[in-house]
Amino acid sequence: MVNRIIKSFIAVMLLSVPVLAQDDLLDMIEEGEEETTHYTSATFKATRVINTQSIETPSEGVLQFVIQHRFGTLNQGAYELWGLDQSTIRLGFDYGITDWLSIGVGRSSFQKTYDGGVKVKILRQSTGKVNMPITVAYFAGMYVNSLRWADPDRENYFSSRLSYAHQLLIARKFGDRLSVQITPTLIHRNLVETVASGNDDLGLGFAGRFKITKRLSVNWDYVYLMKNESMQDLTNSLSLGLDIETGGHVFQLHVTNSQGMFERAFVSETTGNWLDGDIYFGFNISRVFTLKK
Repeated sequence: MVNRIIKSFIAVMLLSVPVLAQDDLLDMIEEGEEETTHYTSATFKATRVINTQSIETPSEGVLQFVIQHRFGTLNQGAYELWGLDQSTIRLGFDYGITDWLSIGVGRSSFQKTYDGGVKVKILRQSTGKVNMPITVAYFAGMYVNSLRWADPDRENYFSSRLSYAHQLLIARKFGDRLSVQITPTLIHRNLVETVASGNDDLGLGFAGRFKITKRLSVNWDYVYLMKNESMQDLTNSLSLGLDIETGGHVFQLHVTNSQGMFERAFVSETTGNWLDGDIYFGFNISRVFTLKK
């Protein structure tokens, strides 16, 4: 009888070993998951939402070629084929120095402007070991207006051609479909038409993306310009678009009331009114090239 009890006890103990081992293994896995930081990816599919810079940067060693194109306004009628006879274009390159730092250059036909910029990610949305609810990036841009001087006989300075942009990009991805971003913006111009205009303009941008399918999303961006009395002819930039991803390309089709495609132009110089039909149809095309693996 005693032998049977001892044998039964030993059998129960042996059977419990795999169960205890399994529990220990699950605990180790859970602890490992807590120690791992999971970073959010693809908050936006391109480095621009439409006009507005997004928090995205090219990956390290990746060169991105961007073509931005705008036709004329729809209210020009049939003679101008509702704006299709006219066009404004910007060509740009962005390069990822690291996964969190990129530089870019571009040239726009609008005011024959050359631009350069740098974008750096400060914080990244993540869960796990590091729980960060937002992604934060900083963008700084410089712009050179290369139009001929309006009055070549006066003393003109190269510094008068320069203007600058500073933006803080704050974004959050909610689940798999919705992403939103807020963008406080400062525009500085070295030369302005009047003293009343002021050299500095402040704007607050809002942008978002709603994912419809794996490769299709609806995007929008809006910039509220804090205007003074000399800026009453200006309007706030509003753009609506559709992103289509096809492997290495991202096509962005959109309508907007801004003709310019760099920060100073669409933040501080938008004059189009949606209600008057001052709507530009356009597209952005992004193509990436991996230069360094």
